[in-house]
Amino acid sequence: MNNKFFQIVAVAILITLLGSCVSLQDREVTANERAGMQVIGSVEVQFNSHQFFHIPNKNRLKNKAYSELLRAAQMRYEGNIDIINISITGSWNNWNLLTIPLELFGGYYSGLFVAYGIYENYPLPAFLFLGVGLVGLTGTGLIGNVQRITAKGDVILLDGETGRTALQRLDTQINQRGLDGAIARASETLIEELPRDTTIAILNINASNISEAEHVIDMLEFRFVQSRRFRVVDRHRLEQVRREQNFQLSGDVDDSSAVSIGNMLGANIVITGNVRNNRLVLRVLDVQTAQIITMALEQF
Repeated sequence: MNNKFFQIVAVAILITLLGSCVSLQDREVTANERAGMQVIGSVEVQFNSHQFFHIPNKNRLKNKAYSELLRAAQMRYEGNIDIINISITGSWNNWNLLTIPLELFGGYYSGLFVAYGIYENYPLPAFLFLGVGLVGLTGTGLIGNVQRITAKGDVILLDGETGRTALQRLDTQINQRGLDGAIARASETLIEELPRDTTIAILNINASNISEAEHVIDMLEFRFVQSRRFRVVDRHRLEQVRREQNFQLSGDVDDSSAVSIGNMLGANIVITGNVRNNRLVLRVLDVQTAQIITMALEQF
């Protein structure tokens, strides 16, 4: 094959690698709105993200970036805080050096073999080229690429009327978006239904991975604390009991174990749940009676 083919391959790889680089904005506010908020600093985090078929999952990246930024901000700043004006950018990751040869020979080579063979009137039947190309391109898509994600955001303090107004606006903005929207709607339901001045322990969320489980727990804790209606068991106490009782934040906990752990934590109510098939389910148990008080179910 002549140099024309390999030039096409090189250009295709370059376009795919550069074209799939992440560049997103989230939870944006205008300059005037920002001036009316109590901005107390900024925070930056980095993490790796794998893109199947070289296509970024925007909702997943936004949720991950927000969760990591909020976690970093909570370690640095005191009080009820939130993150605004999030910028998310992706850059080259050295892990991609391992995938380029696989893409060249397993994917692009086969896929472009179709076009090249037809263009050059190659003697093999067109359907054979097509079959080889589809297999190769599917393999390439599954390999995908890995990007180094850098997320930055402003930290705002949510105390006072200005903070509550800012939170309401942000809630409206994310209300229809993915998992965060489901958490916002489910927590609003529970906050309205549960008795005031109750001590609540958010025990665990059964999810596909611990990062997703921790994100749901973090967001629920934040919203229950921000409502100023409840006492929420400190995460450090929960972590201590978790180690003693050997249960996982991202695993499944039966009702009797949840009630027992709630007693150890001095909670009146325990919350467990799961994230499965684009659905968030939260169960609320009364520690004294071991009965389910209420539930919340949201699709996303």
